[in-house]
Amino acid sequence: MSGDVEKDDTISVTENGESCTTCHQYFDKEDECWGNYVPLTRNEEAILAQMRTVKERVTAVQRRLKELEGRNGFKPVSGDAVEGAATEEQTQWLEQKQNLDMLRQEWRELDEKRQEAAAFRMKILGHED
Repeated sequence: MSGDVEKDDTISVTENGESCTTCHQYFDKEDECWGNYVPLTRNEEAILAQMRTVKERVTAVQRRLKELEGRNGFKPVSGDAVEGAATEEQTQWLEQKQNLDMLRQEWRELDEKRQEAAAFRMKILGHED
C-alpha cells in the first residue's frame, strides 16, 4: 500500500482501492473500514463468543439448581456441612453452586478482557490516546 488516502463520497480508500492496513490487521474482511463504522476487532469477537458460552453454561447450572430446589423436602446445605451428613441431592446442589461461582468469576475475567479489547479498538481507530 502506498499510504496516501483519498476521500470519495466520505469513504476512505487508498490509491490502490484497498482499505487501511489497520483494518487488515485487526478486523475481519467484511468489517474493513472503507470509511464505515467498524464494529468489533477479532479479539473482541472471540471474547464475546467465550462470554456467550459461559452464559449458556450458567443457564444450564441455574436450571439444574431450580430442579434440585423444586423437589419435595429439599433443604439447602452450607459448604461446611459434614461429609455424609448431606443427602445426595444436597451434595449435587452444593456442587452446582460452586460451579456457578466459578462461572461467575470466569465471566468477570472475560468482561475485563472485553473492556481492554474495546479500549484497544478505540485507540487503533484514533478515538483515544
